[in-house]
Amino acid sequence: MKNFHWAIALTVCFTVQNIFGQDSPDFASGVELGQLEYEWLSEASGLAASQKNKNVIWSHNDSGDDNVIYALNLRGEHLGIYTIEGAADARDWEDIAVGPGPDEGESYIYIGEIGDNYSQYDEKYIYRVPEPDVDANQEPVETTLTGVETITYQYPDGNRDSETLMVDPLTKDIYVVSKREWEDIRVYRAPYPQSTSELITLDHVATLTLYNVVGGDISPSGLEILIKTYPTIYYWNRSSDENLWEVFDEEPVVLPYIEEMQGEAVCWDADGMGYFTAGEESAGIESHLFVYPRINPSVVIINEIMPDPLSVDDEFGEWFEIYNNSNESSETIDLNGWVIMDNGTDSHTISQSLTLAPGEFLVLGNNADGNSNGGLVIDYQYSGFSLDNSADEIELVSPEGTVVDGLAYDTNVFPNTEGVSMSLLDPNLDNGNGFYWRESLESFGSGDLGTPGGSNSPVASLVAIRDIQYTTDFSGVSPLLDQEVKISGIITTGSFRYDDMFFVQDSVAAWSGILINYTEDVTVGDSVTLSGTVGEYSNVTILLGLTDFEILGASDNGIEPSLVSTGEISTGGDNSEAFEGVLVRVEGICDNDDFGYGEWSLDDASGPVRVDDFIYDEFIPVLGTSYQVTGILYYSYGEFKILPRDENDIVEILSVDENSLIPGTFSLLPAYPNPFNPTTTIRFSVGIPAGRDNTSLQIYDITGRLVETFVIEQIESGYNEILWNARNLPSGVYFIHLRFGDKSKSQKVIYLK
Repeated sequence: MKNFHWAIALTVCFTVQNIFGQDSPDFASGVELGQLEYEWLSEASGLAASQKNKNVIWSHNDSGDDNVIYALNLRGEHLGIYTIEGAADARDWEDIAVGPGPDEGESYIYIGEIGDNYSQYDEKYIYRVPEPDVDANQEPVETTLTGVETITYQYPDGNRDSETLMVDPLTKDIYVVSKREWEDIRVYRAPYPQSTSELITLDHVATLTLYNVVGGDISPSGLEILIKTYPTIYYWNRSSDENLWEVFDEEPVVLPYIEEMQGEAVCWDADGMGYFTAGEESAGIESHLFVYPRINPSVVIINEIMPDPLSVDDEFGEWFEIYNNSNESSETIDLNGWVIMDNGTDSHTISQSLTLAPGEFLVLGNNADGNSNGGLVIDYQYSGFSLDNSADEIELVSPEGTVVDGLAYDTNVFPNTEGVSMSLLDPNLDNGNGFYWRESLESFGSGDLGTPGGSNSPVASLVAIRDIQYTTDFSGVSPLLDQEVKISGIITTGSFRYDDMFFVQDSVAAWSGILINYTEDVTVGDSVTLSGTVGEYSNVTILLGLTDFEILGASDNGIEPSLVSTGEISTGGDNSEAFEGVLVRVEGICDNDDFGYGEWSLDDASGPVRVDDFIYDEFIPVLGTSYQVTGILYYSYGEFKILPRDENDIVEILSVDENSLIPGTFSLLPAYPNPFNPTTTIRFSVGIPAGRDNTSLQIYDITGRLVETFVIEQIESGYNEILWNARNLPSGVYFIHLRFGDKSKSQKVIYLK
């Protein structure tokens, strides 16, 4: 059953004007729908919602895969591998779209072989194939799609790297958007009909003042456009008689987005009632599917259902919950005179005052006696209405005869399990779609699972640790203090301090680590998801009161330490707060071997940082010795300190001479930031005399290709800093190579766009 409130959503969500004149639709924050289940779909570079198959989404890998696309449902579950007949293996498949094509009434999949990191390919390809039948509940299949057409194109103004492919449902025109020109992103058009037998040249129709455009989509109505960069999703709308490219003359609206690791994929849902995103797997963090629904204008929402209790018989323990989704204080509803009914003969009229204020829940059940209903506390007892265990309907009808909300549940799509309530993931989602419901996770009363009268247990969406940690407040207090959050990440330490603490990190970057309070044993390298409340413990941000903790298994890629200088993470350092809870690595000379309490310090000439034996207490430093130290940056008793985890985290450096870290000799210090976007500072010292002829600083990509050579005349004897700007290069791993005479040092840096 399609919900009543969705029928009016389109008229409500376009009533606000932003300062730029664009209509500003209201979208809710992202809701996690599930992990992309299939292990080989690890570089989800594009998403497209099926127009033919309900609750089905298409995706594909970025590069290095076979000529295949993948089908998944709205839980991220794998539905099949579909080979694109006649297409070459994925050189650089960057986006996918669904839209009309040559045959009227037929839905087509468009796959873009449009990536070109080095702008070296003269010809690019778009594959078009009729969309096959897919069931959102099917067992995974492997099949081949035939009838594939290839559109071969070139740009009118030279080779380009592009990651955005869109199809206009109103005109069947194809749009390709370039990626990396700095504030000169190009929008190109291939007008319909596109030749499949000859090379075509795209038309340059618009320019965007953006950078790193990695995805986009046009809504099924053809009237709304999304363009995605790594950190941001932009929105435009147009009238039905307006050329699509003309909307780009207007400033866009910024839409809600939870930044993902290498997040490149975005698409509208099939009804245009929200949009989906997904990132790529990175640093062992799995990719998840998110939905951002339009704000639901309906006030009363059926939010949770228990049709089949286990602790008591059905006739004593059935119930359902409703929620007031309004944020207007005047929207308190009195349900006196409302009717509860199904599509059959069940019916009950509420015959007393029963108020529901904004943000409040009401539990309605067939038995108000807590002694016989499994310990349930209900707000209203009904009669003449019951919930079938396998499939039934619930409708709420106002005294005027309007169906305010209604849905039909079943055991096919809805998570209908005995003794477990069904919980809507978010009240802004279409509650008539079973893919937006999950089994409850918390127990109540006699032990059945559910959250009657409270927020649903799966409601918490996955957030990045950066969202918890990042702050410009001098105090370092989290902006999400006292809020319940759900995170995923990799465990970076074993349990310490009475075995009730450990650290988790979700990327190799600043602001990416956090302290966890939990009393169970943990294993370094395990990938986990957990939910808890953000708190502050002795001026350290921490997750407390874990309500959910799931070990997903050992990650394929552990967390690599961030290479930093000692001074920047020392007490008062420019980046100490940013690296709190993060696995870091420094190199320096021990300049104080005993502060007491197992603390000592080392210095790489940028300022000393303390090392603490809080976790590993079996090392005795030697004054004047050079060490490489790896560990978690922590704060206690007024000082930032590195906490090594075991003997492998402290390594003596056998330098080319005893004073190798002193300016006037030879040293390559950690670049900062690392990872970076798009600039990083390279820091080093060379001896006296430096000798212009025997000193070089070069940067290579992961294939060994030389991408940058710095002018030797800029290098002075002693300490040096050089700012490297990589904005015209693709993201990835690079190697800094410093040569001085017959000596050389190298360092790995990571460029993340």
